[in-house]
Amino acid sequence: MHKHYAAVVTVAPLVVLAAVAPAAHADTTVGDARITSITFAKATTGVGATLGTSVGVTLTATDNSGIDSVIGPKVVGPDGLVIRPTHNECTAQSATTVQCVYSFPLSPDGTDAQDLRNSSAGTWHFKAKAVANDGDSHHLSPGAPLSVKRHAKLVDAQATPEPIDKGDKLTVTGWLRRANWDTNVWDDYAGKSVALQFRESGTDTFKTVKTVTTDSLGKLRTTVTANTTGTWRWRFTANTIATGATSQGDRVVVN
Repeated sequence: MHKHYAAVVTVAPLVVLAAVAPAAHADTTVGDARITSITFAKATTGVGATLGTSVGVTLTATDNSGIDSVIGPKVVGPDGLVIRPTHNECTAQSATTVQCVYSFPLSPDGTDAQDLRNSSAGTWHFKAKAVANDGDSHHLSPGAPLSVKRHAKLVDAQATPEPIDKGDKLTVTGWLRRANWDTNVWDDYAGKSVALQFRESGTDTFKTVKTVTTDSLGKLRTTVTANTTGTWRWRFTANTIATGATSQGDRVVVN
């Protein structure tokens, strides 16, 4: 089989995550060449304010004459940002099939043109074109979707006073923050709904007690009635541009 596969290119180690099910993709095809699967290491990836990560992608392509090359692998953000792979390796699986493994760096540090901006959060697309020995081809466009989000975090829940007498009022505080890829700091995440959850001692399940909205500084503060000993925590649900977050819990003894 005539093969022109890209050489392996590596850089400093990055985090590559476990594989998940292939994502759907659109097709532009000539002949019987097919990219039969795209598997992301993780379908949704969160990136912090300063530390980057990477996303792994595995591609499988086939043609009855064999695959000559896979060209132009890249991921493209909602703002048009294009990131090329730092690891690019294709291996023949048979006379007709090739498998390629890529690693795409996702960095917010602002040191080069490929680094993330706040406008980059949302749905990205992996794109590539498989070309067969007989000239057939398959081009992914718009490509397989991948979600890249600004990482959110919740400062540990604090419940006071503790210990507390049954029936007294307990005050629970917290702080929701979100990575800013433009300034490389953690912003206060204002105006967001966050669930206050409680797990009674001796049980395994947290239950939502109420929903609280963060103030202009991303701070959370509410009061509840203390009825039984257990652990309080905050939980934020992911949205289209930010990851979900769960705080560490604070156990309160009720007398």
